[in-house]
Amino acid sequence: MGTVRDPADGEVVDQVVVTTFPAPHSFTGEDVAEISAHGNPVVLGRVLGVLLRGGARAAEAGEFARRAFLNGKLDLLGVEAMAQVLAAATPGQARVAANQLEGLPTRRLSAIRARLLDHHVRLEATLNFPEDAIEEIDERRLARDLAGVLGDLERFAAAARHGGLVAGGLPVVLLGRPNTGKSSLLNALLGRERAIVTEIPGTTRDTLEETLTVGDLPVKLIDTAGLRAAADRVEALGMARTRAALDGAFLALPVYDGAEPLGADDREVARVVREAGVALVSVVNKADLPRRAAVEELGPGPVVRVSALTGEGVPDLLAAIRAEAGRRGLERLEELVLLGAQQSEALERARQAVRRALDGLGSIYHDMLSVELEEAIRQLGLVTGEDVDPHTLDRIFERFCIGK
Repeated sequence: MGTVRDPADGEVVDQVVVTTFPAPHSFTGEDVAEISAHGNPVVLGRVLGVLLRGGARAAEAGEFARRAFLNGKLDLLGVEAMAQVLAAATPGQARVAANQLEGLPTRRLSAIRARLLDHHVRLEATLNFPEDAIEEIDERRLARDLAGVLGDLERFAAAARHGGLVAGGLPVVLLGRPNTGKSSLLNALLGRERAIVTEIPGTTRDTLEETLTVGDLPVKLIDTAGLRAAADRVEALGMARTRAALDGAFLALPVYDGAEPLGADDREVARVVREAGVALVSVVNKADLPRRAAVEELGPGPVVRVSALTGEGVPDLLAAIRAEAGRRGLERLEELVLLGAQQSEALERARQAVRRALDGLGSIYHDMLSVELEEAIRQLGLVTGEDVDPHTLDRIFERFCIGK
């Protein structure tokens, strides 16, 4: 415990606690001292002022994480995990990040890279020292091994796609013709009045997004404009955004008015969802009224009956959303991977290089095979940070808040 005094006049600024972390046992791997002051913003500002006038400077965005990476305390997969820890808004997001901080994804990718490196070394040896008694390349065995590597990379890429969904929230799109109760259903799912609800068809003219936690998973609910023959240009733009929202959707929830017979607009909604190729759960709203809609005739898929007015069936709809996440492996949080944009691109380039090598076996020279394997090894190094340029590091760490 100690005292911070202003050197200009000797006045006491605050009573503080100083904790030291000798290298290499700190987060950054360097000698670090932390000063814990009282939380009053005025007091904190005066303490910072004393430190800055004494020669300290404010840390740049992501500087502590960057120092930890450069000092070997974190790899780039750990950096992505830490960014998610800081941004996590649900238990599921925090769990995915914590699992990655333990290093399992890095070990998986490093093992794949080591297998490729072993084959690359063998190829280079036969190319550079053909006169020595070196074992010949068994192309059938190499093909089996590369097929295995490609399968592992594709599974890793799928885990990264799923991890990205969890990190950003699973996009779930509410759509239907006007006045089926989409906005009322959004309010019922959220448990609060978020969307404007009126008896006038076409009230919703644009997409409206809100986040909901289902189990441990974040769900991004997207309420959309009703699909019908547009009454004006603004409504037409809203319906165009409805169709665009389906492009990146995890799940579509077409909403039908259960108290009215199905019409041409309802069938158009079903057609739009089918053509988008999105998984769906059909929602029959107004279950508190006599049933007149036969939704099953629109095609296969689960159907949930709800009443946005009374809340009947809403738990069943949430369970259906969670079941779809489970069916696609998104609740196996320990298997998910978090990648940044640059890392995702590098992983895809590595996968393509391995695919070219596998497809070329038996038809291209071994020196070309070696080039493809070398490219895959280099790209995987970009994912983990074993082979990364300073410019890429700048783009990665600038996303962090000041300091961390």
